[in-house]
Amino acid sequence: MPHLTVEYSDNLDDVVDMAAFCAAMRDAMLETGIFPLGGIRVRAFPSSTYVIADGDPAYEYLNLICKVGAGRKDAIRAKAAEANYSAAEAFLKPWISNPFALSLDMSELDPVTSLKRYNTLHDHLKSKVS
Repeated sequence: MPHLTVEYSDNLDDVVDMAAFCAAMRDAMLETGIFPLGGIRVRAFPSSTYVIADGDPAYEYLNLICKVGAGRKDAIRAKAAEANYSAAEAFLKPWISNPFALSLDMSELDPVTSLKRYNTLHDHLKSKVS
């Protein structure tokens, strides 16, 4: 873990390279030193149907939903949340010219109902280093 879902107004597709944004978010999560590379997932979904504030179609938004495995202290999760938000803000600032809203929510998954038994990525990544 973490899994980061990016929801955004599709008018951002005209101005932001979302693949590069997702890569930047992966890098930011890795740089915290909190999350293993094999657990990081970043995916982005544009929304074509939305109303922001008073409905002006020029408005833009991007919402980050980050779910992390249970067991980390609040201070560690807060550090990761701030690092992710700051990375998103730094990446997006040069691209954004319209009124824009950026938000992030990080939540901890319930260890009883969050199943992750089948994941060969960690072993695969270790073998690439050897």
